[in-house]
Amino acid sequence: MMLRAENDRRFSLGHARIIITGLQAPSDGVFRIVREGYAAANLGRRGWQVQEEKLSPVEIRQEGADTILVIGPRLTRHLEPGPLVFLLPAADLEASLFWPDDIDVFDGELPPEPMLPREPDVAPKPPAPAAAPIPQAPMPAPAEVPSLPASAENSSRVPFLVGIGLLLLVAIAGAVWWFSAAAPPAPTPAPIATPAPPAPAERPWLERSDGMNLRDLVQSAPDVAAIHAAALRRQAAGRHDDALVLFEEAGERGHGPALTAVARLYDPIGFVAGRPFRAPDPRAAARYYREAAQKGDATAQAPRAALKTWLEEQARAGNGTAETALREFWP
Repeated sequence: MMLRAENDRRFSLGHARIIITGLQAPSDGVFRIVREGYAAANLGRRGWQVQEEKLSPVEIRQEGADTILVIGPRLTRHLEPGPLVFLLPAADLEASLFWPDDIDVFDGELPPEPMLPREPDVAPKPPAPAAAPIPQAPMPAPAEVPSLPASAENSSRVPFLVGIGLLLLVAIAGAVWWFSAAAPPAPTPAPIATPAPPAPAERPWLERSDGMNLRDLVQSAPDVAAIHAAALRRQAAGRHDDALVLFEEAGERGHGPALTAVARLYDPIGFVAGRPFRAPDPRAAARYYREAAQKGDATAQAPRAALKTWLEEQARAGNGTAETALREFWP
């Protein structure tokens, strides 16, 4: 099975087609393009990046024994001549693809891609209704004791006097016992409650983010500026791959300083190998500097101007890639 790429004149400037000989076109044309030996090895709609991204062709069709995948200028503008790896999961295909140097590059502005909707905030639960008071039943009135008739009162006078005498004897005996009994023990004092120690204050989110994985960090970040700040912390700690992913995430959300940070990673001026890229990419740096300037980041102006001067020197020395970058990003 052979693969090759060439211009596709059936579409506007910047379209190319990938021809796969001896393959029946699958119903799903989702594909990936990878360059080996780079930290940002996966092609995305915004350029080379660390995380994998599934790409969709402009068109997929069958021509005889060949499958044709057409890709547009949003992807071809990031491809430079050299070896690549092409993956087509629906056909279980992973093969080498050499990108030629005669593919046309579209230098104009591309329409912006629609932003993905954010997850809606969860509405707070309504408070539970207060319980209705339980009505209290009225207490019944005490029953009246009927009085004895006069004849019964006279006939019971003697037992009544006897009862009074018995009550006096009981009272005298109780008084004697009361005064002869020992004094009651003193009450035991109640223990003094010791206040609980105060709970330790929760650390700020930025400090807690150091131990989070990237998915939890992005989901729990209070805003896009917090993602950029977390990226700077990981960059300072030497976690350069993590920092790149977080810079790209903040840049995708329109944060200008994060776009400038990504551009500096690609910039050949001051480039440091392994942080995280193996080699600089002046074309990618120019693109990110321009996006950062369009988002209003004033810190992008000086390094962007310095990169332009560097590219002009390279173009005068015969560097075709430098000439293309100047035409595309400084019209």
